[in-house]
Amino acid sequence: MTGTRMTYRSHAGTAPVTGAVLVAVVGPPGAGKSTVVRCLAAEFGLPVFRLREAVRARPELLGGLAPSGDPLGWVGLEAVRRVLRATFLDRGFGVGYSAVLLDNFPGTAEQLALLAEIGEATCARVTLLELDADAPTVMNRIVQRRVCLVCGPDPHTPAVPAADDPLRCRSCQTVLARRDTDRPRLHAGRLARYTANRPEIANCAAERGIPHVVVNADTTMSEVCRAAQRAVSRLIESAESPGSRP
Repeated sequence: MTGTRMTYRSHAGTAPVTGAVLVAVVGPPGAGKSTVVRCLAAEFGLPVFRLREAVRARPELLGGLAPSGDPLGWVGLEAVRRVLRATFLDRGFGVGYSAVLLDNFPGTAEQLALLAEIGEATCARVTLLELDADAPTVMNRIVQRRVCLVCGPDPHTPAVPAADDPLRCRSCQTVLARRDTDRPRLHAGRLARYTANRPEIANCAAERGIPHVVVNADTTMSEVCRAAQRAVSRLIESAESPGSRP
């Protein structure tokens, strides 16, 4: 299965029709979301949406909005609405692909509701792929996680270490660094927010009929990635079969 099997046109002429599955990958910080998204993108040839990258790429979309005072650096709901519309409605991000991966998004039930609106406007099926990891697993991955500040596509994306030196980047041999948001106080704040928001996200998905698939992330990352691949494969196949459910 590849990421370019499906092509659609808009009948209304008001928005591009992706026909894709919008796979929202969520989970506690340290569960392995970025690693799983990277594996899924490589396996299925899929595009990836990251809110932080979209905001950096289109700062003009935040024009007229008050600066965010969020202690964790989150942008407000109106900013999220503008970025989603610009990405999926104006640019047609995901058109021609069987699925689009959303890395660590949504973070709240309100953001999931906005994504559901995008799905309705583009005839895309929104799905929730949750990585479920306990505290020891999360802390172990946080301690080991490193990023490359030189050649990494994003300073939050875990780096691939060199085979002969796990402390250096495989691509540029630069010494890897701890991610800034993995500092104990920031991580504790992020974990507390996810823990508080997770039930509301799950309730929003249930109320809107959004498929919610939970993957056990307490195994090795290779096993987690394989389980996520199987889940996404089923979600895509379900979307391609009229009247079916995952």
